[in-house]
Amino acid sequence: MSEWPFSQGIVVAHRGDSARVAENTVEAFESAVELGAEAVEFDVRMTSDGVAVVMHDADVARTTNGNGLVRSMTLEQVQRLRIELVGGGAAGVPTLEEALDVLSGRAAADIEIKNVPGEPDFDPDREEAVEATIAALAAAAFDGPVMISSFNPLSIARSHEVAPHLPTGLLTDPSVEADAGLMFARARGHAWVLPAVAAVLRAPDGFAERVHVAGMRVGTWISDDPDEAVGLMQAGVDAVATNDPGRILAARRRAFGT
Repeated sequence: MSEWPFSQGIVVAHRGDSARVAENTVEAFESAVELGAEAVEFDVRMTSDGVAVVMHDADVARTTNGNGLVRSMTLEQVQRLRIELVGGGAAGVPTLEEALDVLSGRAAADIEIKNVPGEPDFDPDREEAVEATIAALAAAAFDGPVMISSFNPLSIARSHEVAPHLPTGLLTDPSVEADAGLMFARARGHAWVLPAVAAVLRAPDGFAERVHVAGMRVGTWISDDPDEAVGLMQAGVDAVATNDPGRILAARRRAFGT
């Protein structure tokens, strides 16, 4: 694994090229890499038989032809699910290993751990998805930068404890002030703070500079507006997550020539 690149605003493909291809699929990841996104973000949940798979929602109903909690299904049951692709055809739900295989040597992996209080599959007793992710990265000998991120501070705390060499990032929702997230993440030794775009935009001037003075990096989610995304980069935001990486990459090229 290598250090994160720090060009003029890394473009992070949120769930892959999800504006054009079904989210969190191998096809979406391939499309994002081909467009030139430096990083791809995706979500990890656990099956009932202890396998890490890529799925944003706790329930599979929104994105697949099935229904029910990922946590209540075996890997075999998850692999029978189909995700409709734009233009026809269908894709399967990738395992974590399959996602890493697509990205290794080609793009950074921003792996969001889904074990969030209040969700129906929340497991308060064990950070199984964290442990499975760290094991999979080692087994795959992943070639490229990695970040373990989560809205659950306990998840990234566990990652930091088990694998301190892996950068961790604290995600915060729009209601959390950006500087509050920074203070919390800094105190706990996380490399990244990842506030929502709305929180970054309303933060007092110099937020990115305060993050950098703390020896950290700042990423934000989600910006699909080219002018907004470029403005965030100009303000010093290190990474901008977007559903539309092709559009944001084109805007960055126009603004910075990169």
